[in-house]
Amino acid sequence: MWLTNTARGIERVIYPISRLSNRAAQGILVILMTLVTVDVFLRNAVNAPIFGSYELVELILLLLIFLGLANAQVEGAHIRIDFILKKLSEKMRAIIEVLYCFMSLICFAVIAWRIFFMGMETLRGEEVSALLEIPVYPFYWLAAFGTGLFCLVYLVNLIDALVTALKILKKNAWVYFTGAALVFLLIASIPWWSRLLPWTLSNGQMGILCVVLMMILLFSGMPIGPALGGIGFLGFAYLGGIEGGLGIMGTSPYVTASSFTMSAIPLFVLMGMFCFHSELSSDIYGTFRYWFGRLPGGLAMATVGGCAGFAAVSGSSLASVATMGTVALPEMKKYHYDDGLATGCIAAGASIGILIPPSIPFVIYAQLTEESVGKLFFAGIIPGILEALLYMLVIYMMCRFNPALGPKAPRASLKEKIISLKGTWGILVLFIIVIGGIYFGIFTPSEAAGIGASGALLLGLVRGRLNWQKISASISATSVTTSMLFLMIIGGDIFSVLLTTSNIPFEIADFVSGLQVPPIFALILILLVYGLLGFFMPIFLIIILTVPIFLPVVMSLGYSPIWVGVLIVMMGEMGAISPPFGMNAFIIQGVAKTIPLTTIYRGVMPFVFTDIFRVALVVIFPSLAMYLPALLR
Repeated sequence: MWLTNTARGIERVIYPISRLSNRAAQGILVILMTLVTVDVFLRNAVNAPIFGSYELVELILLLLIFLGLANAQVEGAHIRIDFILKKLSEKMRAIIEVLYCFMSLICFAVIAWRIFFMGMETLRGEEVSALLEIPVYPFYWLAAFGTGLFCLVYLVNLIDALVTALKILKKNAWVYFTGAALVFLLIASIPWWSRLLPWTLSNGQMGILCVVLMMILLFSGMPIGPALGGIGFLGFAYLGGIEGGLGIMGTSPYVTASSFTMSAIPLFVLMGMFCFHSELSSDIYGTFRYWFGRLPGGLAMATVGGCAGFAAVSGSSLASVATMGTVALPEMKKYHYDDGLATGCIAAGASIGILIPPSIPFVIYAQLTEESVGKLFFAGIIPGILEALLYMLVIYMMCRFNPALGPKAPRASLKEKIISLKGTWGILVLFIIVIGGIYFGIFTPSEAAGIGASGALLLGLVRGRLNWQKISASISATSVTTSMLFLMIIGGDIFSVLLTTSNIPFEIADFVSGLQVPPIFALILILLVYGLLGFFMPIFLIIILTVPIFLPVVMSLGYSPIWVGVLIVMMGEMGAISPPFGMNAFIIQGVAKTIPLTTIYRGVMPFVFTDIFRVALVVIFPSLAMYLPALLR
């Protein structure tokens, strides 16, 4: 079929260019890590920082993100919530896939066009960067190139989806595609047809309409970034005019992708990848295994301890699930641990990864709220340690009363225990350097990410754990993860502009403030919303979507955004393991393929109840989260 030949022809040209662009992004990632590390060293060693380093970091981050977008799409890394889509008929899935590919393509084609247009404007205006006086138009054009390349990959996906749909729908294809086209036109023309209604939609009503439409698109399987960005554009075009909407599509992605604060995300991911390939997770688990293995449920307790230790260098619960699942699960199976406890402790323990610093969700939260990343990091330490200790206590009590759940492992000698401690020094040193440097004001949290990544690389090389192949795999995985995260962040930033313009957050804040109930009830209601959303969405997306709505509410209640940020992440942790969905539960099932999902859900329930108790403690005693941030200089 000519459509298939067209797709393969475009693919033969575009995919190699996408890989080449991603290679450039990987090189830029290395430059970013090196620049931050050298700048911190020169500033503290000889008081001679690199002039304009912050500006360079912002421009480099911009290139890293946009040049890696296309390859991430080639590898299918961009996130979508497709559990409802999977339950639809084959025909419906085929139609929706075509529709959403087309909508995503249009959304990012507009972004590519507007960024290129902004580059033309800066060229005509001879605009340069503030400190280094570098012309900025090449960076706009490179961002437009990366986005355009991303669109061409989407074009291949669209053609493939169209070919698949034609095979499934056969003679009735034109009927279904006509209906899909009408749906697209109905959505895309919101700024026009809504003005023809006999009544005028207020800003708030349009905002609510867009929120509802966005949720429908998300839960029916549209990729997250395009869904947020596309609906955000349409809503803002209604409220601020077409020109205003087009302006947001050009400026918002560029500004978001060139934020110095956000440079911490790829660098902390890189730090975690280096630690993963250096097998530090195996080392920390081995240490806890020697010290706790002899206790009832000792291997499960060691798994939680290993997760907490790996959390201190990864910042991601998903990475912790995959890592500890491959390390700890075979060991627990060897000693005939209950399948529910074995998988449940991994899913729950891995959730600590987004609370104990370095935490990527805290970085995103700080960007949205303009709070201190360092204070958020410190606020997560005590609740994170408390989480690990409570999990271990629950495991001990369960296995004490029912030894068959977690049989004791062979006793380790004192010599073996002491020797095993050598496996912890790497993570301990990295954690002290990163957190200590932030505490003493030696470097910012974003710079700490660069220092941590360089330190993890050096540690892996010194211990002989990293070779060129593993270093390359770490850099490649970081590039893909960075593009995946920032696609959501860029879409979320466009959508947040719509929310702010619609005044929905402020109207909600006024409504809540006017309720004749104690503020704590409003806070509990907000936390319940976060717990429910955690069933369906990753914490990154939850923060991007909801913080612009709920932050004014929190401020109106008089609560500290730092404290509430910790509570939000804790609720996200709980949602990540809770039935009926739970992201971590799905991932651990992918590792333990023979264990039913129902067994995993049974195993996580004791930890869900423990989480409820832990959240209640932090709500009742805010100092658990606020004590350490108060000490920060």
